[in-house]
Amino acid sequence: MIYTESEIDEIVLKIKGTWVKRKNMRNKLERESNSDVMEEIEICKAKIRDLRAMGAKEQSLRHWYAEMTRYELMLLGK
Repeated sequence: MIYTESEIDEIVLKIKGTWVKRKNMRNKLERESNSDVMEEIEICKAKIRDLRAMGAKEQSLRHWYAEMTRYELMLLGK
């Protein structure tokens, strides 16, 4: 699942325990979210490759480049 920083903060604040436990949970959620985002970016890259192979022009690829950029902005902890 793709999380935002605020969603991760809400989840982490609900955890009882030490700061180490909360920090570990934050890191775990960020890794999971970034992994899912990277999968979506790879899907966009694959679509772009497929469209180029079919002879599509750059103009028709703009949507996929925009999607890829949108997902890149969702990466956390960078």
